[in-house]
Amino acid sequence: MLGRTAERFDITPTRLVADAGYGSAEMVGRLVDKRGIEPHVKLINKYERKDGTFSRSDFAYDDVRDAYVCSAGKDLHKRRRVYSKPLPTVAEDGLISYHASKFDCDGCVLKPKCCPRTPVRKVPRSVL
Repeated sequence: MLGRTAERFDITPTRLVADAGYGSAEMVGRLVDKRGIEPHVKLINKYERKDGTFSRSDFAYDDVRDAYVCSAGKDLHKRRRVYSKPLPTVAEDGLISYHASKFDCDGCVLKPKCCPRTPVRKVPRSVL
């Protein structure tokens, strides 16, 4: 739509207002990076859980150590071991996954509210 508007009416916006349906990281990234448009869009938050378990917002990000910290004070890291051939940190979808250790999760009293159906908790972070 932006391309057609620019072509037909010779109008190129510098700012754009849209509803939350356009608030994905991919869409907002395209507006900023490829078109230089300042977006005024409510961002879609796919990380809040509705099942009563902890959401990503319940984990504090420590940018100095590049780790998330859970409510029990344990760290979630990108990698738990060193590989002989380094693996990519960022997945194709633009997410970095931070994982807790199984040892920390197994003995934690908060496990039923954190990761009741999985062995460890994983927290994704978008880099887009």
